Amino acid sequence: MMAQGMAMFLGLIQTYVVLRILSRGEWGVAQLALSIGGALGIYQHLGLVSASTREISAAKDKKEVFKIFVTSTVVRYLITFPIAVGLFIMAKHIAVDLYKNSSLIIPLRLYAVTLVFQGVQGIFNSVISGMRRFKVLFTYQILISVVVVILNIVFVYLFRIVGVFIAFLLFNIISTVALAFIALKPLKGSLMLPSKADFIRLFKQIFSISIAIYLIKIIYTNWKALGNNALGLFNSADVVAVYSFALLYADKLMSISDSVTTVNIPVFSESYVNNIEDFKDTFVKNFNKLFSLIVFVGVFASYFAPTLLRVVHLYDKYNLSLPLIPPLVFAFIIYSFINLISASVMIPAKLSKSMIGSYAFLLLGTIASFFGLYKFTTPLLAVSWSMFIGTLVCLTFMLYWVEKRMSFAFFNIDHVAILVQGFAVAWLCNTDVLWVKLVAFIPFVCLTGASFSIAGFIAKKDLLSVFDKVKALLPRKLPLPRKLPIPRKSHA
Repeated sequence: MMAQGMAMFLGLIQTYVVLRILSRGEWGVAQLALSIGGALGIYQHLGLVSASTREISAAKDKKEVFKIFVTSTVVRYLITFPIAVGLFIMAKHIAVDLYKNSSLIIPLRLYAVTLVFQGVQGIFNSVISGMRRFKVLFTYQILISVVVVILNIVFVYLFRIVGVFIAFLLFNIISTVALAFIALKPLKGSLMLPSKADFIRLFKQIFSISIAIYLIKIIYTNWKALGNNALGLFNSADVVAVYSFALLYADKLMSISDSVTTVNIPVFSESYVNNIEDFKDTFVKNFNKLFSLIVFVGVFASYFAPTLLRVVHLYDKYNLSLPLIPPLVFAFIIYSFINLISASVMIPAKLSKSMIGSYAFLLLGTIASFFGLYKFTTPLLAVSWSMFIGTLVCLTFMLYWVEKRMSFAFFNIDHVAILVQGFAVAWLCNTDVLWVKLVAFIPFVCLTGASFSIAGFIAKKDLLSVFDKVKALLPRKLPLPRKLPIPRKSHA
């Protein structure tokens, strides 16, 4: 979490610089290109990263790890190359005929080239995390975040919109080379290609769960890009930029659950196989602590949103985004829980159909609620609230299926009450009077903390444990030099 937090902080610096350099319309065009490219690029994933991580964590030796890596990479590129070539060729048609914006052509073509390098990165990640080399992986994430900040500052300043995508391409080239070295170095001497029988065997093992992960990644990516893509069809780039800023602000919450799922997939996969009762008990404790952290961060990120925009001098440019932040923040709070349940329960238990069904309701719930809301409010608010409603529908079905198929219930009235209470505090985002917020801040923090304690999610010993772990990571004090004896004065 500390590594992910540092990477997120560097990412915020990068985003701030880009927002300051580009006009609102230019940034809207860049976000639209990223949404289009991302919606197509997700089809290359095939769920191979999470599925490969699961298989690698159970592999008997390094030769088997390399065979899984080769099998996953071959399958990945059978999909990646056609998508990249297709996007490169169709960029002009998508930009001019569909979106009526020729400035999208070069960004889309640069994104297409980037997909080729992105293709293998996730597989390298699965090798590193599957072998539980987490410290190396998180150190890399911090260092590569520094690189991406430098690339964006330089190229966005020089080339503006196109610079965003040049920096994106260079970042992915550097990442691919670095990850290849980190992932494959420990496998030196074990680089044995899979036989035809090995390939078929591993393909079946990986795809027994990866196809479900593939489908939910497609659904999630299209769900996340739904607002940008829908608004871009009927509104100006300025409108897209207003929504994109609120989405970007809320999406940063995902860094908490994403940092945990990297560890949870291999750890809970092993625990589920060895001891189901220990698996359930460990998950509940883990989930409740993460629930508390995610809600606390999300609530007060929304609460202080106007102040933060003023501090970074973006209030005048993006103040129209403020009414969109509370529903979108809570959409990503709820989605963080969905992400945790998927990685820690459904993937280890191979509840593929239930997982796909839950995510289908994520998309269907969002679209249905948008059509129910857009006649009564603005398109921006309709999209924001529909994202929130869609996550609620998805979480409800996911909890139902976990309880039905595993006899495992862990989400109760305490969780619901804390979410309702948190939303009431987060809604004060729309109050832009700093002294009022500062006066109310301490009572709200005490109320939120007391709620976690009463529900039994966080105890004093947990906070002391976190403090001890952080303290252990800090450098120890250097030993003081011994005092030298003071020489006596000579009588000579």
